[in-house]
Amino acid sequence: MKSAPLICLCLGTVLAAPAFGMYRCEAPNGTVSFQDKRCPEGSKEQTIGTSAPPPLVNGPDDGQRAQQIQRNQEASTRALRKTQLESALLPAAQSALASHRQACEQELSALRTRREGTSGRFPGQQQALDEAIADTQARCDRQGRELADRLETLRSECSALQCTAR
Repeated sequence: MKSAPLICLCLGTVLAAPAFGMYRCEAPNGTVSFQDKRCPEGSKEQTIGTSAPPPLVNGPDDGQRAQQIQRNQEASTRALRKTQLESALLPAAQSALASHRQACEQELSALRTRREGTSGRFPGQQQALDEAIADTQARCDRQGRELADRLETLRSECSALQCTAR
């Protein structure tokens, strides 16, 4: 049993030692490195992973921690969605609606020009062009409403998330 005190001493030293951490070092030129030693002088240093491990036994504040983690996750999800809306989804929806309107105007203009070119000479062709104009107008209106509704839905969501883009 001579080794028992030595084992207790070693175990006590290990348990009393601080947790080993990592350091994130950012050099003045902007390069970032990770190392287990302190950063060189003149570098920005951030300590990573030196906090104590979570307790193995559930404590009275674990419920509060879980709620805080959930709130943080929800806030992160909202921030990500807000960024997606502002940077991609709203601009794409606005562009799609504008492109649709322009394409419809061009298509209808071409049909009307063809219709005017037939002026009374070809009644059957005029009627067919009138029907084509009506069908095109109805299709353009329907698709335009769908695109406008999608844009309005995105704008409402963005408003709820307090986006800067509209």
